[in-house]
Amino acid sequence: MIQETLTQEKTWQGTAVSSGVAHAVVHVLKEDFDEPDADPISADEVENELARWHTAMDATHREIEELKEMVSTEERSAEADIFDTHLLILEDVSIRKYVEKTVREKLICVDAVYYRLMCKHMDALRGLADSYLRERFLDIKDITHRVMRHLRGELLQHPMFEDPVIIVAHDLTPSDTVQLDRSKVLGFAIETGSGNSHAAIIARSLGLPAVVRLHGITEELHSGDPILLDGNEGALILNPTPATLSKYRSREQLAEKREDALHETRHEPSITTDGVVIQVCANAEFVEEMGDIRDSGAANVGLFRTEFLYLEDPEGTEDWLAENYTRAVRIMTPGQVIFRTLDIGGDKVDDQLASEAEPNPFLGWRGIRVSLGMREMFKRQLRALLRAAAHGPIGIMFPMVSDVGEVRAAKELLAECASELSAEGYPAPMQVDIGAMIEIPSAALTADLIAAEVDFFSLGTNDLVQYTLAVDRLNERVADLYSPTHPAVLRLIALTVEAARRAGIRVCICGEMAADVEVLPLLIGLGLDELSVSTGQIARVKHAIRKLNASECRSIIDACRHLGCPKQILGMSRTMAQELYPDLFE
Repeated sequence: MIQETLTQEKTWQGTAVSSGVAHAVVHVLKEDFDEPDADPISADEVENELARWHTAMDATHREIEELKEMVSTEERSAEADIFDTHLLILEDVSIRKYVEKTVREKLICVDAVYYRLMCKHMDALRGLADSYLRERFLDIKDITHRVMRHLRGELLQHPMFEDPVIIVAHDLTPSDTVQLDRSKVLGFAIETGSGNSHAAIIARSLGLPAVVRLHGITEELHSGDPILLDGNEGALILNPTPATLSKYRSREQLAEKREDALHETRHEPSITTDGVVIQVCANAEFVEEMGDIRDSGAANVGLFRTEFLYLEDPEGTEDWLAENYTRAVRIMTPGQVIFRTLDIGGDKVDDQLASEAEPNPFLGWRGIRVSLGMREMFKRQLRALLRAAAHGPIGIMFPMVSDVGEVRAAKELLAECASELSAEGYPAPMQVDIGAMIEIPSAALTADLIAAEVDFFSLGTNDLVQYTLAVDRLNERVADLYSPTHPAVLRLIALTVEAARRAGIRVCICGEMAADVEVLPLLIGLGLDELSVSTGQIARVKHAIRKLNASECRSIIDACRHLGCPKQILGMSRTMAQELYPDLFE
């Protein structure tokens, strides 16, 4: 009876944000550890307790050596040095002697003794002004967490999973994603967030199922628990029964047939029934995605988010950046890769840049503001991008632009970099288009001024909606107010498109709105030239475009101009979509 209770199927309902189904064991990413209880042990248990700790320390040592070897082979000596420091901390004789002495004399479990000692070391270094000592605090924290995970028998936070897993976390940051072994991750189950949070965006980019708003799930589940994650219905099922698995296998087979049919048409042009060509491009975070993008039917890479490379190695040299950018360009040539310059800030926090907390980071130092404020770092990236452009056509677009002055300042620095590279004998770029991200209302309202300085616009609707409606897309309390079909948002998009038309430049949309086939009639009606979506959505979006008539889509926009309700506008667009491509809603 007890065993039946332990393995009983249990279901949690959240919000589906990325479609698909995954069945695997859980890997829980916890933000921090609760202090372990100081459980008493008997004298007879001392040797076993210390042996358990020595095993955890040895396992941590092996893991760090593997990490050091991995980064050393990639010629990233700075990271190898970090792991040398970790090994020194791990092997500290005074720490080992204190733990053994305290466990023997006080007869307290080793978890509590070790954790409390390491916390004392961390407390002594926390918040010090000296940057070197602050880094030692982070080193000790990393080591402590690794050892504690081994003591608790949990899988480690580091990505080197032996078997496929489903990540369960309170939230998933871009930094977390960089560290994960994406080849072993089958899905994400997140306590917080919304359809526009980074966890959702990353999941869709990688083609993985994801469910958010699973409150308290990190306390309910433990690493190693078997679960089934339903990214279509928003369900998480612990200990799924054979009957449940069979039901999902049948559904999955039908879904695979539909996807296979779409996949066969992925290279067909995306032209509306009345002959309007809409380019469908791909969003990318990692160089490793380029091969899949080439095979996906994407015309180009409409958005390459460079901050993920930055988070992987914030101290990455110009040569290292140029090598990675060049790899992406070479794979996509003759197609173009549009690189967004570093977009750090807001919810993409870098501890090295954020020396002090901002009261409202979304309205603070982020995007192009950071780049222009850190001139040498920005030049390193621009030089690397120009070097990559010698191997194929690229675009460089600047994020979070608020006025034309920022674009001019960035272009001046780019021209300076181009002159330096030419003088140093580097080959000239093949083609470099300059673009501005339109994701702040002030940029949309002055799009006519910005258009004179650039070759294209790219609408970042995730932030445009957020800033227009004063809705934090990561805040669950107001997430329901986040509405891409709000008339204010649509009017700002229309202003941007009109400014682009008058200037003779193209306009793309690279936010999550571009992949929503329910609102696709609105986007085509507004006159977008290009849509950039995650790789897994390309065939679906191209299929939908081929069913739509641009003239009829414009009539939807005309009918919506005087509507004040976002739900009414969405309803009109959804009705057209469901009538013309019902297969995408099955």
